[in-house]
Amino acid sequence: MLKRDLAGVAAVLVLAGLPGACAAACSPTMLGWMTGAWHDAADPSRGEERWVATPTGALMGSSWLVPATGKGFAEVMTVAAQDDGAVAMRLRHFDLGLARAWEERDAPMVFVASSCDDRSAVFDGVGPRGGEHLTYQRDGPHLTITGDFLHHGTPDREVFHMVRAGD
Repeated sequence: MLKRDLAGVAAVLVLAGLPGACAAACSPTMLGWMTGAWHDAADPSRGEERWVATPTGALMGSSWLVPATGKGFAEVMTVAAQDDGAVAMRLRHFDLGLARAWEERDAPMVFVASSCDDRSAVFDGVGPRGGEHLTYQRDGPHLTITGDFLHHGTPDREVFHMVRAGD
């Protein structure tokens, strides 16, 4: 009886579209819409992000960005299921020469998918990144990446407008 009642509550949450209700259904395979090459919509020479699906079903990503300040960076990212079934994005930043990592050696940034569907995904920061979020939204050939970060307790929103550059 209790199992049936809990299943009914879970179904209502999913149908209601409450935050986190879709997280259990999220998988790297569902995020295949992220794959391909994307470049900065305003100026392709300013940045690019690429995602590929691996044979194991995980997504591997890389990006580089050269903001108006001229000091750019590179990122390496993975999206994969964890042992507990949650889908996590792990990422690390490097200077453009790959000589220096921004994060500690054994401490990549970790964001867990809190919701996803066929054209959007929200990843919530864990550990030292608690309260931060990464949102990916695709609209045809356009990809918007929004990072809601906390820098020394101060909210900082970074929005990247990307356009499809290829597969």
